[in-house]
Amino acid sequence: MEFLRSIFRQQQTKQDTGWMMENSLRCPREKTVQELASILDQERVVNIRGTPASGKTVLARLLFNHYYDRQFPVIYISAWPQKQTDSYKSILVREARDAGYEFVTYATLADANIVIILDEAQMSYGDEGLWLGLIKSQSGRHEGPRIALFTSYGSPTTGPEVILPGSPLASLGPQQRVSITPSIIRYSPKIALFYNRKEFDDVVSRYCQDPSLLKLDDGASDYLFNLTNGHPGAVDGVLNMLQKVYHSDLKRGMDIVYEADIRKTLEQKYEAFSFLEQTPVHRSFVNLRNLTPRAANTLRKVLIEGNVPRDLNDEGVRTCYEQGWLHTEALDSRAMEIICILPTNLHAKFVEYYLADPGVEFPREKFPDVKALAEATLRQLSRRNLRAVTRFGVGAIIRPLEATYQDEFYRSLHTVLGYAMDVTSEWSPDGVGRIDFRLSSVRWGIELLREGDRLHDHCQRFTTDGAYGKWIQQGLLEDWLVIDCRTSSPRSYEIPGTKLWRAVFAPDFSDVEVRDQYNRVVVDRFALTE
Repeated sequence: MEFLRSIFRQQQTKQDTGWMMENSLRCPREKTVQELASILDQERVVNIRGTPASGKTVLARLLFNHYYDRQFPVIYISAWPQKQTDSYKSILVREARDAGYEFVTYATLADANIVIILDEAQMSYGDEGLWLGLIKSQSGRHEGPRIALFTSYGSPTTGPEVILPGSPLASLGPQQRVSITPSIIRYSPKIALFYNRKEFDDVVSRYCQDPSLLKLDDGASDYLFNLTNGHPGAVDGVLNMLQKVYHSDLKRGMDIVYEADIRKTLEQKYEAFSFLEQTPVHRSFVNLRNLTPRAANTLRKVLIEGNVPRDLNDEGVRTCYEQGWLHTEALDSRAMEIICILPTNLHAKFVEYYLADPGVEFPREKFPDVKALAEATLRQLSRRNLRAVTRFGVGAIIRPLEATYQDEFYRSLHTVLGYAMDVTSEWSPDGVGRIDFRLSSVRWGIELLREGDRLHDHCQRFTTDGAYGKWIQQGLLEDWLVIDCRTSSPRSYEIPGTKLWRAVFAPDFSDVEVRDQYNRVVVDRFALTE
């Protein structure tokens, strides 16, 4: 089934180059397009940045249609010509004249009332005239061409990273920058390249209205949005995958897909990613054939720590950045601090699966049981990270406070075992329930709680009749531990045989003491790392 790939068709003649929206499953994104057009009216130059297959071309064509339907002069350039000797003026005037806009000439281009939509604009970074000429002169003007730049990588503020000869490049303010998700920087647009929740729901609603397709219940929709962050290509790919996986069930009367069904499908990682490699979203996944050791280490570090600084002197960072495997996000209006992040949780799952090294042997002699590993991991927790209020994760979205312990434990676990160890987060072999962390080589599981939240329910899951009981009986879990992370003193948990630790942190996270279920100290209080 085509979902976003065949949304548009181009008319036969250049004068009628409106891309007609024929697919009933597409989302028109009317408010996003209107807001983008409004920003262009005010700022004249806008940079829309996102990794490959993140919806740039679709949004660019929707923007084209917005102007074309209103009979406003607009040209769309799919890619900037390479290895050409023509000046940028020659290229733009030719494109405008070919589209029937005879009023655009060499003399009038700088003041022409026309919209220029440049897709794959990163291919124009080497054109000094374009960036030091038209783009720089138009930024912040109130008349002349409107220029929408859709780029896969580059500086949020200047576009090209290289220093071009001549005067400095134009500096695009936060109001001129559209990223994959809405930025927290003041004056930034409230729109983004990825679907917002309303647009995502519109896509799912259109999909579910087709009687030949499966329906998603509310929980499945919530999970899919969290998995994809509204990434258009990822949404399309996962929906197509579910349709293929459950097609035979549809014929037998199954009409609703639940969250457990999606989790179960994704847990078959090789099959899931093999299918997604046949969809457009695969262009945004890491190309394993082009992956260098340094780039692999960068990706592992981003997976584990949530983000890394965009240091283009670091070969691994630069490779991931220029290949579009990581997205860059400015954290301030002048882009003095820029981080690299994975665009979605789906991309994080890809990195977690493919960049783990099955040849790395688990150090059993050092960690004979899960408790020994848990203690070593707790000793590597960072007080600074646990105190942090703002932590950026996938999609440049601020991580919720309730995920602090899981995020820091995941980082610390890899610090202890090495970045290449196979650690699966949110492991769920059958889609029913999930455990925070599983080490496949030893079949150990670790579950983390915050301030005793639903303590009894979590402990009961590991009993014979609990949600995880069948995993234990099947040998998928051979040892496990529930760690209740808290800053308050707990009560005893009196059910015998429970594998429970209470990690009692100081209020300022300077140190921690570990107790068992009966509140007996099993690890004396020790200081956390900085």
